[in-house]
Amino acid sequence: MKIVCTGYGIFAPNTRSIDQYLFNLKNGVCTLKVVEGMGPKGESTIAGLIQDEDLEQIEADDKLKRLPKVTKMGVAAVKEAIASSGLDVRHKKVGLFFGSSLGATGEKLYQDSIHYANQELYRKVSLIFSHYANYHSITAAIGHYIGARGVEKTITTGCTSSLEAVEDAILYLKSGKVDVAIVGGTDSPICNATTYAFAKTKTIPLNQTLEEGAVPFQKGSKGFAMSEAAGAIVLEREEDAVQRKADIKGEIVDVVSNNDGINIFSLDESGDQMLNALKEVTMGRMPDYINSQALGIELNDQIEQRCSKQLFNHEVPYTSIKSMYGNPFGVIGILQVISSLLSLQYGFIPPTIRTTRRGYEEMNIITETIYREIHEVAITNHGFGGNNACAYMKKYTKS
Repeated sequence: MKIVCTGYGIFAPNTRSIDQYLFNLKNGVCTLKVVEGMGPKGESTIAGLIQDEDLEQIEADDKLKRLPKVTKMGVAAVKEAIASSGLDVRHKKVGLFFGSSLGATGEKLYQDSIHYANQELYRKVSLIFSHYANYHSITAAIGHYIGARGVEKTITTGCTSSLEAVEDAILYLKSGKVDVAIVGGTDSPICNATTYAFAKTKTIPLNQTLEEGAVPFQKGSKGFAMSEAAGAIVLEREEDAVQRKADIKGEIVDVVSNNDGINIFSLDESGDQMLNALKEVTMGRMPDYINSQALGIELNDQIEQRCSKQLFNHEVPYTSIKSMYGNPFGVIGILQVISSLLSLQYGFIPPTIRTTRRGYEEMNIITETIYREIHEVAITNHGFGGNNACAYMKKYTKS
């Protein structure tokens, strides 16, 4: 049984539609910027931000005004995905599967409510704080907006959340428990608390330029760029999509996930479990390229280098869209899926921008857009907490 994608949507920095996402990917547009004064000692860092004015069109809908930013972004992505699919969700068993790593923790109402509670200022704590703190409220609110009342799941496995949401959705579709799956992720976690926390673990770049910091596959990059975004896709069984004459964007062959299985206060330097997941999902196949999770943390990127050597002898090209979009936590997996679908449809490999490849010279890293027919793509994804998720995708051919 083939599981195919029939629609997609996105809301990300400098990206309000799939068309804009396609343009940015093809042209290697950097949506990140240096933000002054965010560090614990006033240092600069690199981030991908969505400004309040970017949400004005969404907030014109009165039903969305009280919702947190993270939910508004999710609604926007899902709305575009459903429109893209041409799907009428009424009278269908709809499954909604959404991933989020830190949810709305970066939003002012969330942070203020904790501050007021610690000060015992009961009246100032927001009435809706509990929904900001509850990750599943994000998914439930999106479901309400689109009129879905079936299965709704929120997956929180760190940065692998949305890719593992795809994994769950495939299982539900193949079992027949749902007729269609709307799958995505949304995260809006950037605030002092998260900035300071990642600064303490030395995993975000402080006082580095865009040429130096948050650069995948480049020795000397001192961490990743925090980002915020939302993305969504529509998945269906092939026979259902064909019957309604849907425009099929590509096939999701498989998703494999596992965990490093080490102490959460440690880091896995071996990459054994990432290697195992990628080996299992590729099954000896040679994809046209790897849509990599490399993000500018040297340890993580070196694991990608090991996988490239041991599984493909550096023959398969690698690229990382995090060079353009940073790391929007639980959303990055679905953004990788959508970018891979666009590659399959439009015949190109997006570049890893900004990198000099220093320290990774032996790898086959794509630094300029390559235009050619793409048939198969593998995705690697790693999450805080040790989860790994890898996906395999193919250009759609009718059974």
